[in-house]
Amino acid sequence: MSKEIIKLPVEELIIFTRQLSLIIDSDVSLFEGLALIKEKTDHQGLAKIIEGMLEKLHMGKPLSDAFRDYEGSFPPFVINMIDIGEKSGSLSATLDQIATSYERELETSSKVKSAVTYPIILSVLMLGVILLLVLQVLPMFNDILQSLGGDMPAFTKGIIDFSLFIGQYFWVLVGIIFIAVIAVVLYKRTDKGQLMFDRFVYKIPVVKDIHASLAAVRFARNLAMLLHSGISMSIGMEMIEPIMQNLYVRDRVQKARIALNKGSSPDRVIESLDLFPWVLLKLFSVAQTTGHMDDMLNKAADVMEKETDMRLDRLTNVIEPILIIILSVIVGVILISVILPIISIMNAIG
Repeated sequence: MSKEIIKLPVEELIIFTRQLSLIIDSDVSLFEGLALIKEKTDHQGLAKIIEGMLEKLHMGKPLSDAFRDYEGSFPPFVINMIDIGEKSGSLSATLDQIATSYERELETSSKVKSAVTYPIILSVLMLGVILLLVLQVLPMFNDILQSLGGDMPAFTKGIIDFSLFIGQYFWVLVGIIFIAVIAVVLYKRTDKGQLMFDRFVYKIPVVKDIHASLAAVRFARNLAMLLHSGISMSIGMEMIEPIMQNLYVRDRVQKARIALNKGSSPDRVIESLDLFPWVLLKLFSVAQTTGHMDDMLNKAADVMEKETDMRLDRLTNVIEPILIIILSVIVGVILISVILPIISIMNAIG
């Protein structure tokens, strides 16, 4: 019977698996080591999980059974890898590989978040400046221009009418946008909606390349780990399917695995995915003829990680000036719409 589902942060999972690996390599028994981790951990959820694991071990059950009792807290991939590690006698190395894999993913995820944080903040500030000009500044200038009299240029009248419309129906527009966002979020939570959004990501220039690289790194790293543990390519791909976060990628991997089971060559199968960068495809093909597939996949993942870092840096460097230019153009248009009638009135007075 499954225990209470306790969500563990990735950081806690990394620390826990790393500590378990050290315990297995030491002279401390697994039971004593787990009890020590439980005593020292600051995460109450993890302490509760370890308490349940200790009960299992006390009953003489293997560690993989203790993990499987908390399959909602630990990813299925981790549980299966621990089971493989136990049966192959390489549990310590397997736990260390799991920790290393999640550490690299966490590092990559942090880089992605850092790359998009500044553009998001800049976009929010830019939107705030534009709303301030449209809702406060332009209506004020409209009152001033009307008091001065004279005809306003069509361009200025159009800009001011737009600002007055936004001001009059601001909360209605906010409500419509809010409802639309909620509808999109709810639809995205469905399998069909998530698949549509995940497929759409692979249609966006630049963004597609980054997502493809991230998916390829995860695929290569975990497949290398499984192959190193003695798992076949077909079973390895089946185990990888659930950990591919993008449903579109997961669906493609499943189809590739089916093709592999029907006798297609691994390099053709990977190429047929039409998802991953050429680096992975080329090295995968080379590895098939030279052997050492796991080493080659890890090298491919290293190369793709570096490429992803460079792409993120380039994207950040490009987005910043583009947003500044857009803000400058919008502010410039608003200023021109205000200056034109003032110049016209001054010429009339002159």
